[in-house]
Amino acid sequence: MARFLSSLLMGVLVLACWSACVMAESTVEQQLQRLKENYIEMQQLLADKDRRLEALERENVKSRKTLEAQMTRLESKTRRMEIEAIEQKSQLTAMLTQNVPHSGTRAEMATRQAATPTIPRSCADVQCNGHTVSGMYSIMGNTSVEMVFCDFTKTTADPNFQRRIGYADVKTVPTYFYVQKNTSHTTAYTPIPFEVERVNIGGAMNLQTGKFTAPRAGTYFFAFTGDARFVGPRTSIVAVLVEMLWNGRRVGSARTTESNTAGSVHSQMSMQSTLHLKAGDQIWLQIGFMTSGGVAYVFDNPSPDQRFNHFTGWLVEENLAGLF
Repeated sequence: MARFLSSLLMGVLVLACWSACVMAESTVEQQLQRLKENYIEMQQLLADKDRRLEALERENVKSRKTLEAQMTRLESKTRRMEIEAIEQKSQLTAMLTQNVPHSGTRAEMATRQAATPTIPRSCADVQCNGHTVSGMYSIMGNTSVEMVFCDFTKTTADPNFQRRIGYADVKTVPTYFYVQKNTSHTTAYTPIPFEVERVNIGGAMNLQTGKFTAPRAGTYFFAFTGDARFVGPRTSIVAVLVEMLWNGRRVGSARTTESNTAGSVHSQMSMQSTLHLKAGDQIWLQIGFMTSGGVAYVFDNPSPDQRFNHFTGWLVEENLAGLF
C-alpha cells in the first residue's frame, strides 16, 4: 500500500512538472508574439511621425518664403516712403527759400494750383501743378514743345533745377503730300495743276488748283522735279523756267535750256525750298518763262508707268506759339 501511494505521488509530480513546462512554453511564444506586434506598431508610429515631420518641414519652408516676400515688400515700401520724405523736405526747403507761405490745407493748395498756367512753361510751373517726382517733363517753349529734366530735390534758384533736353516733335495737324502730273502743261503764269495724288495727309494740297495752303504756322519743305520738252530741230537757244511762288511772290525757280538740237529733246529741272509759313499762306508752281511758238513746255504723258513731274512737301516743325 505504501508502495502504491508512493508511485501515485510520483505520477502526480511528473504530471505537474509536464503541465508547468507546457504552460511556460506557451507563455514565451505569446510574449514573443506580443513583442513582434509591439515592434510593428512602433514602426508604424515612427513612420507616421516621419510623415508629419516632413509635412511640417514643407509648411515651414512655405512660411519662410512668404515671410521673405513680405519683408521684401516692406523694404520696398520703406524705401519709397524715405524718397517721398526727402522730396517733401526739398519742396518745403524750396518754398521757404522763395518765401512762399506754406499751408497744408486742401483749399489753399487748390487755390495755388488754380492760379498756375494750364500749360506749364517751366519746371516751377510743373511743380506748382502738383508734380513732385523728379524726371523728364514737357513744357511749352517760345514756339514749340520742349523736353526738360526737372530735379525737384533742388531749389528753383539752383541752375540744375531745370535742364533742357531738346525739342518734342509735336504737330497738331500732320501735313505732307506727294503729287504728280500725267499731262503736259503749256500755259505760262498760271498755277500748274496736278492729276495724280500719291499722298496728301491733311488735305493741304489742292490738285485742281495746284496750290498748297498751310494749315498751321511753321517751317515747311518743298521739292519739285520736272521735265521740259523742246521741239526741234532748233539752232537757237530754247528754255523753260518753272517758278515757286509764295502768296504770288517768287521764292525760287528751276530753269533748263537747249540749243542746236537735231530733233525734239527732253531736259530735267529741279528745285527745293524751306520756308517759314503762316497759317493760310499758299505755295504753287507756274511756268515763269518758256520759248514761244509751242517749241518748249512742261512735258508729261498719261502712261501710268511714266511720271516726269513731281511735287512734294511736308510740315517740318509747327510753330505752336499762337495756340496757347
